Amino acid sequence: MSRTLAPDTTPAPRRRGLAGDVLVTVLGRGFTPLSAIATAPIMAHALGVDGRGAVAAVTAPLFLATTAATFGVPGAVTYAIARSVALRSVLVRALLLIVAAGLVATSLVLVMSEWSAAGDPDLAGLIRLSAAAVVPSLVVLVLQAVASGRHRWGLVLAERTVTAGVRLVSFALCAAADVLTVEVAVVVLATTPVLGGVVYCGLLTPRSPAPVAVRPGSITTRSMTSYGLRVWIGSISGVLLSRIDQVLMTPLVGVGALGLYVVAATISEIPRVVSDAARDVTFSADARDRSDERLVRTARLSAAAVVSICALGAVNLWWAVPLAFGPGFAAAVPATLVLLVATATGSASSVAGVALIARGHPGARSAAFAASCGVNLGLVLLLVPAWGVMGAAVATVGGSVVLFALNSCFLWRYLDIAPHRILGLRRGDVDACLAVLRSRGGGRR
Repeated sequence: MSRTLAPDTTPAPRRRGLAGDVLVTVLGRGFTPLSAIATAPIMAHALGVDGRGAVAAVTAPLFLATTAATFGVPGAVTYAIARSVALRSVLVRALLLIVAAGLVATSLVLVMSEWSAAGDPDLAGLIRLSAAAVVPSLVVLVLQAVASGRHRWGLVLAERTVTAGVRLVSFALCAAADVLTVEVAVVVLATTPVLGGVVYCGLLTPRSPAPVAVRPGSITTRSMTSYGLRVWIGSISGVLLSRIDQVLMTPLVGVGALGLYVVAATISEIPRVVSDAARDVTFSADARDRSDERLVRTARLSAAAVVSICALGAVNLWWAVPLAFGPGFAAAVPATLVLLVATATGSASSVAGVALIARGHPGARSAAFAASCGVNLGLVLLLVPAWGVMGAAVATVGGSVVLFALNSCFLWRYLDIAPHRILGLRRGDVDACLAVLRSRGGGRR
């Protein structure tokens, strides 16, 4: 008898609540940037500025293609399952769509490999090799979406922990054995997300024997594709907003500048762990049970946390970056400061954007992302040839400001939530956090 994914069942009684889910998701998302921070100095010391840039030049097309080829399918899966649509019906359609899209994306990476490598045959060969990871990585994203839709945040945490842990251990061992090369780094970065996906075998185990009230026939390939594409336009624009500069920098200014920029980008992404976690949990929770007060409070708290982390990081960059990465990377500090501004700007609009998706307005969020991506791309082409690393950082700030402005306007227009409601802390926000901490402390005693 072959094993299949367990039938969709009613989730077990919620023990953590939204705050607990955000905390678990923060931990899960935190492993990726924290692992990057731990592995980045290892690669920086072992490979140098040019070697680090070469690794980024190879993996940037892979990561861009992987996210671009989702076509919004993972988002559609989470939305459908959170709204109690039958799991089997959703999963079969999602896997068929994602594998087909992945094969197309793999072909494009192969075709564009020479251009992406700026004519370097060795880098082009590594880009073609890394393309083999596109389809498996996409399948893992669909399984992650299933876990999110079923509120299996523990599985998501485990997957990200395994991915980050295997990556860190692999780099540490290779560096200690003096065998860490550009080729080895590329293989590790490309394969570890797939290895982490093995954790989703945990979806075989149902959480409760009581069946959920599903809506048979409420999801079709056409409806999934329609919803997914509206989400995807925003998602791909968001990926372009964060990745296109790295893809373009090698042809425009070379791998040395990219080596500095990727360190700045890695550091600036750490504070986003909080806003990204809040975004993920809000999407699933709001699709199931809408609450304006919960939405705006989550946006305010996550934005305040991100801004605080950015400020703390900014005052320590001048000594931390040269110490951690080596004196050669001290030139990345100014760009890192600018990118932290972009991170702080985008934090408030992250939850706002996902609320638009959860409440049936994915096109609005996509329009905001598309506009910000257009601004970012134009600024990259204009500023990077003249300003190098700093030009790419300034372009990212420009795109983030546009994204924040449009997401806030759309939130007001479609959901009647004024922009000022997602900014600044209220006394009630602090009281709510203290109440959660007191209740959890009392529960442990």
